[in-house]
Amino acid sequence: MSLSLTNSLRSLFFSRRLAILFAFISLSAVAPYASARTSGTHRHPRLHALAHAFVNATLPGAGLLPEDDDEPPAEGQKYELKLAHGPTGEILDVVYRIGNTYIPEALDKLNLFLRDSHNQEVNAYDPRTFDVLHTMLAKLGKSNGVIDVLSGYRSQETNDMLRESGTTNAAEHSQHILAKAVDLRVPGVPAPLLRDAAKSIGAGGVGYYPASQFVHIDVGPVRQWTFTPHAVRRHSRRSRARARSRHI
Repeated sequence: MSLSLTNSLRSLFFSRRLAILFAFISLSAVAPYASARTSGTHRHPRLHALAHAFVNATLPGAGLLPEDDDEPPAEGQKYELKLAHGPTGEILDVVYRIGNTYIPEALDKLNLFLRDSHNQEVNAYDPRTFDVLHTMLAKLGKSNGVIDVLSGYRSQETNDMLRESGTTNAAEHSQHILAKAVDLRVPGVPAPLLRDAAKSIGAGGVGYYPASQFVHIDVGPVRQWTFTPHAVRRHSRRSRARARSRHI
């Protein structure tokens, strides 16, 4: 066999070995990520939540508010909400809307359930808030799910008290004061997934509170935020520093 042919065979042999070695290294690097995706444990639950395919449910159009003595419609889609309030043990299961008509008696029950928990003051909720809650559950495929209400309506007095305490993220012009907001959890549904379902509706504000694992929804201006106590403290320190500098 000629020397040139021998060298050629040698080169081919080593090239194939290098190719096999490279392929082995590549598969070894990819394998942990592939196993994480296929196993029941997700290394990145946030990414998994974003990739979740929600049920095709849309926010219904604005409904009608009949007189209190009007009979509710006999036909139409029924919109139901199941609410729970852990501290008081209260539970409410009510059909608040049939077709395009809100049920006044049901709205009264919802308004009472969502009353200010500090002074028991009741206010009339914007019924679109209930439509957002219902649609959010429908998107999650949990139309019969129970919403655990952490905070509903707040009087101006209560909101001012919470702001002064510095223990919450109560906004000065909170939608809770206008009876347009609810802070909530849904048992069995991770808070990031709940947040993403609410955001996909695009009907108001959505706040995510990772430390306490709950979500705020409202029917005010469309916006979103994540509340991080550390960031708030840093902002507060910067604000105090600026205030002091103005008086030096």
